[in-house]
Formats: sequence, C-alpha cells, structure tokens
Amino acid sequence: MPEFTLKYADARGEIHQQVAEAGSERELRDRMSQQGFLVYSVQQRGELASKFRGGGRKLNLEKFLIFNQQFLTLVRAGLPILKCLDLLADRLTDPKLGKHIKAVRDEVRTGTLLSDAFSRQRVFPPIYVTSILAGEKSGSLGEFIERYIAYQKMSLAVRKKIMLSLIYPAVLVVLVTALIIFMVTYVVPNFADLYRSLQAQLPPITQLLISVGTFARTYILVIAAVIIGSVIGIR
Repeated sequence: MPEFTLKYADARGEIHQQVAEAGSERELRDRMSQQGFLVYSVQQRGELASKFRGGGRKLNLEKFLIFNQQFLTLVRAGLPILKCLDLLADRLTDPKLGKHIKAVRDEVRTGTLLSDAFSRQRVFPPIYVTSILAGEKSGSLGEFIERYIAYQKMSLAVRKKIMLSLIYPAVLVVLVTALIIFMVTYVVPNFADLYRSLQAQLPPITQLLISVGTFARTYILVIAAVIIGSVIGIR
C-alpha cells in the first residue's frame, strides 16, 4: 500500500504532518475529513522525492496573478467554476500555465474538488491551494481568491524591490572581481618580469603573489572552464 505525506489541521487549528498509508490520495483525504481534520496537502512519498530530485516546475507568478484576477472576475459574475475554467484555459498566453489549468478543468469535470485538482498538479503554491480549500469550505471562494491576489501583489512588489536593491551591489561585485582578475593575471606577471630583470630579492609574500599571478595567467581558461562546469553541475 502506498505511503503519503499528509499535512492537516485539527479542531484546535494546530498543524500536523505525518506519513500515512492508503489505497489512494482520495481515500486518505476522505478518511481524514470524516475524522474532522482539515487536510492541506497529500503527496505520495515517491512523487515527493522525485520532485526534489528532478527540480521544481515553477510557474510565472505574474501570469498566474493575471489568471486569478480573471478567474475572480468570472466567479463574481456568477459563472460556474467549470465554465470559468473552460473560458480561461483556452485563452492563456502562457503554455505552461495553460496546460495545468486544462488539467485542473478536466479533474473538476470528473467531480474532483477544485482544491484537490490544483493540489494534484504539484506546481501551484501551497498557500494558493489552501486558499481555494478555505473558500470551498466557507462558501466564499471569491473572497479568498481576492485575499490571495492581494498577498501575491504584495509579494511580487517586495521581490521586485529586493531585486532592484541588489543590482548596485551585484554590479560592484562584478567590477571588483574583474579588476582583481585583471591585476592578478596581467599586472602582477608584468611586475614579475621587471623584478626578474632587476634580480631583486623579493619578500616571500610578494613571491607568492607573483606565483599565483603567473599560474592564473597560464591556466586562466582552464580555471574558467572548471568554475563554469562546477556551477552548471551544482545547478
């Protein structure tokens, strides 16, 4: 019997996480709901491990925000959820998001809860799935989507401010790094030739710096290839 990683809240609102066995995700959700628990997420352990090994599939959050704004407008217009998904799924400009919304639509068409359909795609933010679940439980889906939209707008604004504030330090780091590389690979070896022609007795620290500079200039391409390969390998 497969094992699932389960995250749920009890009657007092405390969050718990445990591993449970069940025949299927739906069976486990139904079992926990009958016991009075609010289920946030259910993930099969093998799928969860492969997700971390294979890397997360990220959505474009700005386009996802636009989708939710359109979704909220249709919901508040009184259209059924399935009709809203039908209208939006074929009109999304982001192919990746469109593929997952179509999958959600197909799940809902077969009778799956909207929150379960979003959760099974494994790409939507957990806070969004939880918001949809809370909207279903309370009967105020539009209100919770609106709250998520407000949260997402604030999150994107903070992220943009952080990125803009990091541009100047990043430029400085790149320039300083380039200057150091230029000094070590070009200036220091030229001074080494000068000192060698003068037959001057140099301090040990200067000799070490000259050796590093000479080595770096000789093997700079190899060093660059190793660094790039290491970054790509870690990535």
